[in-house]
Amino acid sequence: MSHLRPLRPLTRLLARPHHPHNLQPTLTTPNTSPIPKHPTRTLRSATPTSATATTTTTTTTTTPPLPTKAYPAPPHPSHPSVTQAEAQLTSHPLLRTLRQDKSYTETRPHLSMIPTHRAAHFVAGTLAGAHKVTVPPYVFTRSKPSTTTTQPTPPNQAPPPPPQPQPTLAQTISLFHLGTTLNGHPGYVHGGLLSVMFDETFARCVAAAFPSGVGMTAHLSVDFRQPARPDRVYVLRAETVRVDGRKAWVEGSLTAGPPPRGASGEEEGGVVGEEDATEGTMVAEARALFVEPKFAESMVPLYRN
Repeated sequence: MSHLRPLRPLTRLLARPHHPHNLQPTLTTPNTSPIPKHPTRTLRSATPTSATATTTTTTTTTTPPLPTKAYPAPPHPSHPSVTQAEAQLTSHPLLRTLRQDKSYTETRPHLSMIPTHRAAHFVAGTLAGAHKVTVPPYVFTRSKPSTTTTQPTPPNQAPPPPPQPQPTLAQTISLFHLGTTLNGHPGYVHGGLLSVMFDETFARCVAAAFPSGVGMTAHLSVDFRQPARPDRVYVLRAETVRVDGRKAWVEGSLTAGPPPRGASGEEEGGVVGEEDATEGTMVAEARALFVEPKFAESMVPLYRN
């Protein structure tokens, strides 16, 4: 069996597996370059994920605080478009007349919103600012005159039970300015924005009809009469016409004022006439159904009061 002696080197190789020679691929040493202890400010504050990764790889870096909000700051009151729009509103003949009418209560709802909610609000936050819904609208509200008449009690009859409290039917007039960056077709305000403004004012009008002061839109129908032009003062009139339990119906109209002084007065179809300058041009009419939600009492309050 002497011819088997040359196999002994292979036997020694199998008996010593800790010397694999070329039977296994060569392992490469991973890159062990040190992780920087102070990453750039952009990396640390970009996302919560990058901040967490930094905390787990080094013990000397703390997680930076997350930003509270990322909403753009409102335009400065001295912005030219804001100053001009405020002047157009305060000099409007209807606003002056309403201020002299003691039956109306004047408010600017956007200014009474809780600041954090206002920043996230679609109209008071996202759509507000220079060249948009330029300044917070002026809103005038009053209760509709009562039409209930009391019938005299016939003799020898017991007096009728006291009447049940009736829901308040309100009338609301909102004046606001629409800037030049809310267009659909160039030179014309987007019709969707007009629907939003109807919804906003209608909700304010029907609030008086519900004990919670909160109504949510169930149905909104808008009929557009004339194209709406940018850089105008608009007057939106709303009136609650009927209330039935948790439901309230409201109707309204939207008129546009003349162009500002110094701007071209030409409209499609002719020049703005004297009647349009005083009464306003009818732009749209709308009607809506609002419902008081059953969970209204648990909703987060939007206004300070």
